[in-house]
Amino acid sequence: MSYFENNIWNKNQYENIEKNKPTKDFTKSFFGFFIVGTFLLLLLICLWNIDRHNSSKTYIIVIDKTSELLYHTSDKFLSFGLDSSLLRDWKTFPVKNDMFANLARHLSPAFVRIGGTSADCLFFNKTFPISNKKIINPIDGQDISNFTLSEDDYLAIYKFTTKANLRMMFDLNVLIRTNEYWNDSNAREIINYSKGQDMMIDWQMGNEPNSFKHVFSREVSGKQLGKDYHHLRLLLNELGYDSSILVGPEVNHIGDENQGGELYATEFLKYNEDSVDFVTWHQYYLNGREATVRDFINPNVFNKLSVEINQVQRAIDTAGKKLQMWISETSTAFGGGAPELSDRFVAGFLWLDKLGCSASSGVNVVIRQSFFGGNYAMIGPDLQPNPDWWVSVFFKQFVSTKVIKIAVSDNSGHIRFYAHCTPESALLARVPAMTVYGMNLNNESVRMSIQGLSPYRNSKIFLYILTSDDLQSRNIMLNGEILKLRADGSLPPFKAIIVDSTQLITLPPYSMAFIMLHGVEVEACGS
Repeated sequence: MSYFENNIWNKNQYENIEKNKPTKDFTKSFFGFFIVGTFLLLLLICLWNIDRHNSSKTYIIVIDKTSELLYHTSDKFLSFGLDSSLLRDWKTFPVKNDMFANLARHLSPAFVRIGGTSADCLFFNKTFPISNKKIINPIDGQDISNFTLSEDDYLAIYKFTTKANLRMMFDLNVLIRTNEYWNDSNAREIINYSKGQDMMIDWQMGNEPNSFKHVFSREVSGKQLGKDYHHLRLLLNELGYDSSILVGPEVNHIGDENQGGELYATEFLKYNEDSVDFVTWHQYYLNGREATVRDFINPNVFNKLSVEINQVQRAIDTAGKKLQMWISETSTAFGGGAPELSDRFVAGFLWLDKLGCSASSGVNVVIRQSFFGGNYAMIGPDLQPNPDWWVSVFFKQFVSTKVIKIAVSDNSGHIRFYAHCTPESALLARVPAMTVYGMNLNNESVRMSIQGLSPYRNSKIFLYILTSDDLQSRNIMLNGEILKLRADGSLPPFKAIIVDSTQLITLPPYSMAFIMLHGVEVEACGS
């Protein structure tokens, strides 16, 4: 039984509200009055119990029509990665599959980052001698042996990105070194080949360099990596990629007690001679081998992100730079994700909140790990969408790059909401609109009141409520109906519940919501 059924949530309850007015045709007999009175009394008791059980608290969202634009994200704000480890086994990597490309296309425009630990084991086209020795990372069991990527396979990846209307970002191997210095010979090969194929690519180099000692038993200092990045920027300019984006340093362990990730990033920024366009770091909330379902709905876990974003910003400020940041690799849990959690409905809460928190904090791009592969995949091995893919589709459909500030009562607890202008593609008859999105992490229904809409009496609210029968289900429902692609791979129609702007909104327990306010004109959205 669904949350909608459990909580008397009928998808037509708002559409039919005008049809349910009480009748005035009462019987004049005493017996009739008694029967009707008893019925009404029982009905009131029932409604009181339902209200007390399901809607015991009302949360307030306040919208200021004069509010200025808070931030402007990239049009590829929601992006995703394909881990470099996938390039080791092409039998299980469906990059040439049309269905695979179609699923990715639904999330365009986006960057697709080809990177990860194996990026620093990758050699292009066998143009550099490598060891065939099998090496396993003792920390997480990953294969960190060196391997080669052929021209044909590299081209296949690029063709996938163009077919899906994506922008490829490739992570170069920074551990090809002569003494302490980066050896650019293999990078020169891959960049030259890319240019010869007229590939439009952006670049990064190295993966989590502050952790090289633990993974590869090697070290590259932030100072030296900064110099290596300057070297790479000059190389890209020389070989025809002067307009390509270069991002770094790809640090992790932000928020650790020793501030290792932050200190590394600051040192890198001081010595890279302004070679990077954006500062990049990796973020995970949990250990995939230890996480529980309770962790995925615990507000204290959610609240780690804003603290870490602030710490990275301080590192950028300390280096004296004026750069925006990317969260260039991120998911719920590291170590490949938490089994039967990171790819299930419950993971959507952390993912959607990460998008909202990041956008409202000025993060320019968030790259989800991973589109395919591991327990945190957006697409299963059966090439069927996992719930986070659907959450991402809704975000792409209804959330624009323009971030608006709103006031929400207790937005760091179980109710968490954010606001953007609505994309032009989602407007109705070009009527102005804004989108409020977020979640109810409570195990009971709550009511929401959106205030500040009084000048817009003709405005309407379109509700898209996402739920599931079970927090660990692969199924996700829109307004009570399971979401499925059509047979041809196209999206199904997204049918909204339409509400008058003066009505209270009821959110079921453990639900996500995209709330479109049609007819609401915010000054920031017109700029």
